[in-house]
Order: sequence, then C-alpha cells, then structure tokens
Amino acid sequence: MNRNVILPILLVMSLLEGGLALAELPDFLEPFPRSRQIQQIAIDAQEYRVMLGGVVKINRLIRTDRELRLSGKLERTTWQLPVGHSPEDGFRYLRGQLQDAGAEMLFECSGRQCGASNIWANDLFDTSRLYGVDESQFYLAARRGVNYLVVYAVRRGNGRVFLHLDWLVDASSDDQGWAQVLEQQGYAELPDWPESPDNAIRAMAALLEERPEKHLVLVLHQAGRDIELSLRQSRELALRLRDQVLAEGIAPNRIDAHGAGALSPSVLGGRRQVAVVILTDQE
Repeated sequence: MNRNVILPILLVMSLLEGGLALAELPDFLEPFPRSRQIQQIAIDAQEYRVMLGGVVKINRLIRTDRELRLSGKLERTTWQLPVGHSPEDGFRYLRGQLQDAGAEMLFECSGRQCGASNIWANDLFDTSRLYGVDESQFYLAARRGVNYLVVYAVRRGNGRVFLHLDWLVDASSDDQGWAQVLEQQGYAELPDWPESPDNAIRAMAALLEERPEKHLVLVLHQAGRDIELSLRQSRELALRLRDQVLAEGIAPNRIDAHGAGALSPSVLGGRRQVAVVILTDQE
C-alpha cells in the first residue's frame, strides 16, 4: 500500500485508540480549496479561552485585555494551504463564510497586534506547527448562536502556510454567553434575532432584571435600497421590540430603541436584519 495512504490511516487509528474523536466542520463552512487537512480532533473542553484581545505572557501566565471562558465540545481542525497562497487568503476565505452565515465578529487582529505566535500555537491551540512569523498571523473570534469559532492563520519560517479552526459549542445557556459578551464588549448582537423573537425578548428582559443598575439601547439594522424606508421600518420594528420587553415587567426608562436601517451595510454583512444591543449604566 502507498505510504501516503498508510500514514493517514495510522493517524486515524491512533486518535481513536487514544480516546480522541475526529472533528467535524460546521455545516456553514467549507475548507479552503485544495488545502490539506493535517489535524482533526474533537475533545471536551472544560475551560476554553476565547481571546478578545492580543496576548502576552507575564510570569508564565497568558494575559489579554478581554476573554471568554467557555466549556463544551471543541472541534479542532488545521489545514496546510496550497503553495502560492498567503495566510490572509485562508483567513479571509473562512471569515467571508462566517460573515455570510450571520456570525457576529467578536474580535480580530493581525500581525504583532495579536501578540507572539508562539503563545497562540503552543499555549492556546496546542499545535506547535502553528508557530510562525508574528507579522504574518491573522486571528478572529466569532459567535453564531451557541457556536463560538476561532480562526488563526500564519506563515512558518519555512514558507508553509497553515489555517486553523477551533469550533466550540457552548454547553452553558445561550443567554449567559450573550450576556458575558455584552458585559465585556459593551455591545453585542441580540441572540436568536430574527429567527426566534420570543427568545430575543426574554434575553433582554432577563438581563435587565438581573442587572438593575444597567440600561439597554436597542439598535435595529435592516437592509433596503430605499434608505428612508429602511430607517422608518427599522425604527418601527425596534419600538415594537421595546414594547414587548416592557410587557415583561421592565420599566420604560430601562431600554431605548432606534432604527439604523441600511446605513451600516458592514453590520448587516449580507443579512436582512441585525439587532445590536448596547449596554450602559442606568442614569
């Protein structure tokens, strides 16, 4: 049997014997064309760190400005890109698919803004082959419902380019994960909107009940060629959403609503509607 066939078979057998399952990809993502998969594992992550800032190591501890700590099933996949393609090519390929799927971008960085590649490769991704040239790296963290997706791309000193994906399905409640992002960023996309409006309304009401010192600003974005029409329609819908939150027993001064229509196409990312919630202190 050909050696190139035997090695992947032995790798799969060793993974299964060691108790590691093979990873899968979300149904809304496709691998980079002609890329070669070199790692594919699934593990139970008890405390997975989603970095929302560049990383540094101080006294052997990894530090960042903001992060999320989640638990759940982690699917980890690494590819080597075909010769002639850059880390940015692979990064933008996955980023575009995430954006088309309606994922919320939590944080992005490139080059030295991300920190040392050694930290990402060895400490955070446990994949030494991702240790590359700091200036060549790209990173993003995104969220789509209970799915958290981390993308990392880098060029090694030998010129080889690797693309990495961590996909974690958060085992905690969706509302809790959303509230955590909102607290740390100060803003976040409203979960389950517009697919499940009742869940979205309950998420806002629950957050305001749990945090009496906080105030919410709801901004609804809606696509449309007619800017004035999209502004009017999005404002009307935002006010209806606000009224439904108030019907849950929330005081009127706890939440404001605005319609941004199609004024921010980058926020929409090809979607019909997006609701963004801004968290402020109660006056």
